Amino acid sequence: MIQQGIWWLYLGITPIVYWLLPHRYRPWFLGSVSLALLAIFVRYDLILMVALAVFVYYGPKLNAARWPHWAIMAGRSTLPTWAVLVYFMVTKYTLSIAKLFAGQATFFDIAVPLGVSYFSFKLIHYTIENRRGNLPAHSLGEYVSWLFLAPIFTAGPIERFDHFLYYREDQKFEFRFIREGVERITIGIVKKFMLGMIVIEAMQKTGTANLVEMAYAIGDYSALQIWAILFLSFLYIYLDFSAYSDIAIGSSRLFGFRIIENFYFPFLAVSLPDLWLRWHISLAYWVRTYIYMSIVGMTRNPYLAVIVSFTTMGAWHALSPHWVIWGVWHGCGLAVCSGWYRFSSKRKIKFFRTRIGTASARVLTMSFVALGGAFPALHGVAPVDLSFKIILHAFGLPV
Repeated sequence: MIQQGIWWLYLGITPIVYWLLPHRYRPWFLGSVSLALLAIFVRYDLILMVALAVFVYYGPKLNAARWPHWAIMAGRSTLPTWAVLVYFMVTKYTLSIAKLFAGQATFFDIAVPLGVSYFSFKLIHYTIENRRGNLPAHSLGEYVSWLFLAPIFTAGPIERFDHFLYYREDQKFEFRFIREGVERITIGIVKKFMLGMIVIEAMQKTGTANLVEMAYAIGDYSALQIWAILFLSFLYIYLDFSAYSDIAIGSSRLFGFRIIENFYFPFLAVSLPDLWLRWHISLAYWVRTYIYMSIVGMTRNPYLAVIVSFTTMGAWHALSPHWVIWGVWHGCGLAVCSGWYRFSSKRKIKFFRTRIGTASARVLTMSFVALGGAFPALHGVAPVDLSFKIILHAFGLPV
């Protein structure tokens, strides 16, 4: 949305009106304006989203109100969670399945709403924590302003509801909200429109800024060129994605909210587990909390749990072999890291704790991540076997 003038109009006017209103009206105003803005981009899909949000909020309450002896059962019901999950699966994957069997797009093109992934995962979080009784008391206005908050609706972060309420500072306006918000928005703009363009130019000078073009003519590129382009591509993805997070976090700060961070210097990661504490933090936390821990609880097998968790994460991005294999790639990598940690601890191997070992660990981690980027880079535009060709050629193994 940030490329649209109406977004910046929203950002220039809404915070002023928000702070001029009495405190009790602010959540309703913010929720209403966010819905109005999203209606421009999401259109008719927003109607179903609102209906689902109302069901999740009022369903258990109405059940308990009409049938008091069902109150405990209503509080423990998993129906809202399943409703959101079914909505997510249908809207996210129907088009992919239709294309798989029909070979072309159909009327299901209208079934993939903007921001459906972030909306659904936030709502699943809400249903689960509400069922567990972990959410603080809140009003419908607070719920709506969190769920449909425009700055974070389309590209995250996946803000937890308890975090949203706990870290808000909406009692009294302070000029530091504007200063901190504008500073963070500026950082995002510099990343996306300046640093990102510099990286694109560097890729072009290296060989190409288009990984699809490189994949189809892989024999024309040396292993060194392939590695350089993969690393630069990963850097560009970081700058682009973290820029959106910066703008979202900064925009939310204008209203006094302190949204969860989504990136924390991922290029300093010394291992894959460390990387996923720094990269897309909100999604990694969500997957760890609601998928990984559940599978570990059922199987007592952390290796299986991490592979399934990251395969799910890959499918969350898109139901395609490119993204699913990317998830398996990272899941297997994390399982190997976990196994190595246990092995090295027992054998008291301390090489990776030295300066040379730490530097080596960073290079290995970034190399693994950059190679894995060959899969999603070709999603929707080239067969997945070309991704494997890129990886093999990077090691000088032509196929």
